[in-house]
Amino acid sequence: MKRILTIAAVGVLLAGCARTSDITKISGTVDADAIDEVNVAVPEMSIDTLVPVTNGKFYVEIPANPLVFASVAAANYGVQFIPDGTELDIVIGTESKAVSRNPKSVQSRFAAYQEKVMAIMNDFNTQARAIMSDTGLTEEERNARLDSNYTAVTESFVDFNERTVKENSDNIISLLAVQQASMLAGDMKTDSLLNLLSPALQQTEGVKSMKAEIQTRIETAEGKMFKDFTVEDSDGKSVRFSDYVGKGKYVLVDFWASWCGPCKAEIPNIRNVYEKYHKKGLEVLSVAVWDQPQATKDTAKVYGVNWNQIINAQQIPTELYGIQGIPHIILFGPDGTILKRNLRGEEIEAEVAEYIK
Repeated sequence: MKRILTIAAVGVLLAGCARTSDITKISGTVDADAIDEVNVAVPEMSIDTLVPVTNGKFYVEIPANPLVFASVAAANYGVQFIPDGTELDIVIGTESKAVSRNPKSVQSRFAAYQEKVMAIMNDFNTQARAIMSDTGLTEEERNARLDSNYTAVTESFVDFNERTVKENSDNIISLLAVQQASMLAGDMKTDSLLNLLSPALQQTEGVKSMKAEIQTRIETAEGKMFKDFTVEDSDGKSVRFSDYVGKGKYVLVDFWASWCGPCKAEIPNIRNVYEKYHKKGLEVLSVAVWDQPQATKDTAKVYGVNWNQIINAQQIPTELYGIQGIPHIILFGPDGTILKRNLRGEEIEAEVAEYIK
């Protein structure tokens, strides 16, 4: 069964912007005991302040900026909101919430967006559970229905977020919509959505970072030549990626870490492929990222990693190849061409078998 991703409801957000001021006025209620102050933070505006709570109430004013997210938090409670220049009522407690007194405000749109996201997630999961529990279906029929349901919802999700971007291009909701859609839309579509954002949002670090990551993945997509890098391994020696890749053999590279459960779960699959195809010309290379060198060595020994390793690579290769999560397994051709990215499970051997007969 495919991963169930965070998905948003299909619908249209409230149209029309509310008239706002340059100040966001916040009237707060604390619905919890032993809280005498709350933390108000807007990182992008360098705001991080404590506001006293008197008789369960607090009040604070912050500059209006619909291009950023802000938060109010205390103890284990908190809520995120958009300081859009309207008057907000915020409750901190077991049911924290932020409500704008203007139903057409950016904050009201944000609240509506969150509600729709939750509604569609619940609906999607309900449908998936119903399909899984239908004893009248064969396994093939069940998988077909799950795939059909997944495809229909995700296509609608991307369309929905594209409309959301167009309707909110001048506020932070549009960037949130792009981030949600990017999990399913692919890099080219995500880049086109980013280009719909307002000039002000285009200049934010968040958008610049997303564009840079997309460009990195495009440059290291399947069919592209590998990118070399050099790291200092745990023994203080300089090691180059090209010491292993582009040397005339197929190379299966596993970017992993000792603390990563899914990474360790893939090691038996990698070992199986290594033992079956190594004598036929396959090399395997494990590259430890985001990890402590000694932990890498200890875990590799326990799991029987007896092929080539680069230890202590940290974030260097993940930034170079646009890797956002691990394990990330790539098959490189004899000349260093990237043949397949993000292999998992049975796909590993199937892909290797396509090239090594």
